[in-house]
Amino acid sequence: MDKVSIIIPCKKVDSLTKKCVKHCLELDYEDFEIILLPDTFKDELKSEGKLKVFETGEVKPSAKRNLGMKKSKGKFFAFIDSDAYPEKDWLKNAVPYFKDEKVGIVGGPNLTPEGANFWEKVSGHILSNFWISGKAAIRYRVSKNQNTHELPTCNYLSRKEASSEYDSSLLTAEDSEFCFECIRRGFKILYAGDVVVYHHRRDTFGKHVKQMWVYGRDIAWLTKKKFALKDVYYSALSLFVIGFFGGAILSLFSKIIAILYLEALFVYFAIIFILSVKEYPWMTLWVFIGSVLTHFYYGFGYLYGLILPQSKEHFSVR
Repeated sequence: MDKVSIIIPCKKVDSLTKKCVKHCLELDYEDFEIILLPDTFKDELKSEGKLKVFETGEVKPSAKRNLGMKKSKGKFFAFIDSDAYPEKDWLKNAVPYFKDEKVGIVGGPNLTPEGANFWEKVSGHILSNFWISGKAAIRYRVSKNQNTHELPTCNYLSRKEASSEYDSSLLTAEDSEFCFECIRRGFKILYAGDVVVYHHRRDTFGKHVKQMWVYGRDIAWLTKKKFALKDVYYSALSLFVIGFFGGAILSLFSKIIAILYLEALFVYFAIIFILSVKEYPWMTLWVFIGSVLTHFYYGFGYLYGLILPQSKEHFSVR
């Protein structure tokens, strides 16, 4: 059995971190270690046995993961966020996929936990909708196994020789670059529906839309560094934002444009509403509002990152 190093970056050892570590220790897999990487450590958990704790200081999660890989002894790195926790068969299901030597990364869905609050469930519904998240929607629901071009670091394992350093200048999107580099090295990235973790969403509406803005900003900074034609996909929502406001302005000067613009808006809002319908009206309303704002915040974030240079600020997405 191949050794796996589970790498968990966090700012502090809080209740969610302890929950993550607890579930990792209960995994149905024999040979693994857990590397926990908080800013500071005050004996909240004992660094012994399978658990090793390393203080990192106040650095971004990407820098913590880089340190975690350096401290690791496993053949495979398993990345998970501190506000997530794995199914008991997480490693048991994932590792066999590496029998295909072309597979460099294996990951799966990060699902909303059953005990999540109302706003987490709203966020989970939004993110799992293909018409809102596009190809990234498979990350938030169980789908069939398939090759993909990227996965999030809250749930994937990487082969050591397929792994590169994370870009420590980025707050998010560093996992996208990690995946792109894996493909550049000649490996495949596999989404497997049975490699499951449960990931807490943002617990307020404001935190959700802030996260979307940061995602858009950081992916724009990343694509500016290493642009490829495939990356045009990430600009779709910024074009939507430009079209929304540009169409509103042009409608003032042409009745034909105004009619076409209003018809397009009606179709857009109708589709989003139909896809937002849930069991409870209150949930439907907020999924609808959140879906629309997700598009706008991500689009504005992308435009911000496209126009302005990357900053050196450090702050948490949460």
